[in-house]
Amino acid sequence: MQFDAPRPRGLGAAQWPRVRLAVSGRAISLLATSAAGAVAFAVYLATLAPTVMWYDMGEFVTTSATLGIAHNTGYPLLILVGKAFTFLPVGDTAYRVNLMSAVFTALAIAVVFGIIHDLTGDIIASAAGALTLAFASTVWANATWATSYGLNLFFTALVTRLMLSWWRDRQPRTLALAALSFGLGLCNHRLIVLVAPPSLLLLALGWRSLTPRAVMFATAAFLAGLSVYLYVPVRGEMEPAVSWARPANWHTYWSMFLNGQTPSAYWRVELADRIDVLWAYPSYDLTWAGLALAGAGAFICARQHRAIASYFVILIALDALVVETYSIHNVYNYLTPGYLALCVLIGVAAAWISDITRRAAARRAGVRPWLHAAIIAACLSLLPAALVAKNFSRVDRSGDRTAYDFAQTTLDRLPPRAVVMTDSWAASPLWYLQFVKGQRLDVIVSPIFSIPGEDVIAFTRRQIADGRPVYLAEGLRTPRGALSQDFAVQPVMLNGIEEMLVNTLPRPQYRDDLVATGSLFAVLDNAPETTVASVPPAAARDGAFAHGVTLAGFEAGDAVVPRGEVVQFTYYWRAERRIDVDLSAVTLFFDATGKAQSVRGIPVWSQSRELGQGVLQTSKWRPGAIVRESYFALAPRTLTPGDYEVRIAVFDGTAGAARAHEDARHLVTVGHITVR
Repeated sequence: MQFDAPRPRGLGAAQWPRVRLAVSGRAISLLATSAAGAVAFAVYLATLAPTVMWYDMGEFVTTSATLGIAHNTGYPLLILVGKAFTFLPVGDTAYRVNLMSAVFTALAIAVVFGIIHDLTGDIIASAAGALTLAFASTVWANATWATSYGLNLFFTALVTRLMLSWWRDRQPRTLALAALSFGLGLCNHRLIVLVAPPSLLLLALGWRSLTPRAVMFATAAFLAGLSVYLYVPVRGEMEPAVSWARPANWHTYWSMFLNGQTPSAYWRVELADRIDVLWAYPSYDLTWAGLALAGAGAFICARQHRAIASYFVILIALDALVVETYSIHNVYNYLTPGYLALCVLIGVAAAWISDITRRAAARRAGVRPWLHAAIIAACLSLLPAALVAKNFSRVDRSGDRTAYDFAQTTLDRLPPRAVVMTDSWAASPLWYLQFVKGQRLDVIVSPIFSIPGEDVIAFTRRQIADGRPVYLAEGLRTPRGALSQDFAVQPVMLNGIEEMLVNTLPRPQYRDDLVATGSLFAVLDNAPETTVASVPPAAARDGAFAHGVTLAGFEAGDAVVPRGEVVQFTYYWRAERRIDVDLSAVTLFFDATGKAQSVRGIPVWSQSRELGQGVLQTSKWRPGAIVRESYFALAPRTLTPGDYEVRIAVFDGTAGAARAHEDARHLVTVGHITVR
């Protein structure tokens, strides 16, 4: 950047002269900004999820492709932008909507680069701050699948840059663009509201520049952006395939706009429980070194101009307040606006370091400017590079097809006119195959466990009375207990998907549960018969376990199974005596080296269940009775091809499945299977 006068210490309107860039300077700035966004995008693209994912991510893909309405608050802008991405000639539909997150997160990084560059004029420092934000694991992870957080980060960055630009030049059109961006951002995610208080601070301090005409244009621009919300009632009345807005009246849509819940449902004071989030997450995502730089940057910025420093400090403080008081399981994603502010301050500190070292180098004869720049660039790139090295394997979703495989396997095995009760976690990939891929439209997938106030028992009885087969597909934690009291809940497919962590960061008390393991249950009026007279000779085994139970037989439906496809396992158990407890079993698969493949200690292929097919617990077994169990299992795509031993452990189920390995009395090899 070339200023028409020596750059003053102040960064505010009173001391911040209009910048006059030479053509070469403007070109260099644009090239550097584009390069920062391109680097981020390239890494995001390499780790992008290839298809539909679980939970909101799958829902956003499906509602975008079908122009539906997502859960509260509707997310109309995300859906419309996502729909535009579905026309791209690359990957499947879900991949294209996932790509939207990568694109807008990368654009956010480019805008943050511009913010730092506007403040410092230092390209190297701007890259250091922007790329630190790019490779913070929470930001990066949300860039690899379809979420609202990448789009929110973009609008947060855009409004911030526009407001700082208005503070510098006081142009009404700049303020109008900021208001338009804010209105559009509200049509994506409410988290954008965090930029309102610091923006109002700048407006209050610069009120002398606010003419009635400027205020009028800004208001009109804001309403124009917010008008995207009209999509919800207009499209809601058309009753799209996936819609959380039931057409009724304007009160319904207003309720959705307001998040559909009473404030007390979301806003709870959890300071004692959440205080660890504010140190554990930022210290992991940005590192303690990054936080120290941000603190130094805040001090430096405050010395030069308090208004601009206050903007970022207020944004950080408000973000921390929301994280402390907002009741949502993935609250760590709400830290990203604060991360943006922190990374801008990291860039300010980096520019100060660069300036100090440049002056020191200038006093030493023989130190060339290019050598100084190279050394500074190498030093300031250490933090982003360290984040890439630390986080790449943790956020890489390029091979994750677990949700797609679960949905495909489930739909392939459902009888005609089946009803699948589930929560929104497991419903979304099923909807994707139905309404985007056109598969099994005869099946009803109801996210009944995610709908407040719904009577699950009454719903189940209505479906059975209508002659429909009823199934339960487990998401995170589906309350089967209530169903089990009135119906027989029989497992059909157990642990069809490998267990893996949704987020792998240290999230004290707020780490996401394990991903749904793809379990599928049949809900029946009467318990099926599970005892048999004898064991087929070919399946006979003799594996004795503690507690008086013997594995009398085992057979695999296919000795060779391709990754991503199912195999059927059948077990024959015999009670040697009366069993007083309800036993459980875990089936593990060991490779040729004698190890069970795992991801951060979690086996990638296992089956845990209560013995007795879910309807005849071991405490109900008659001595000498033979109980038959048959389940499907999906060989994970992440599994290394090769030969595997099938080993079983029996344990006391009252101790909890988490202690299966500790409580197991025996681990018996019962068969072999080849994965290719």
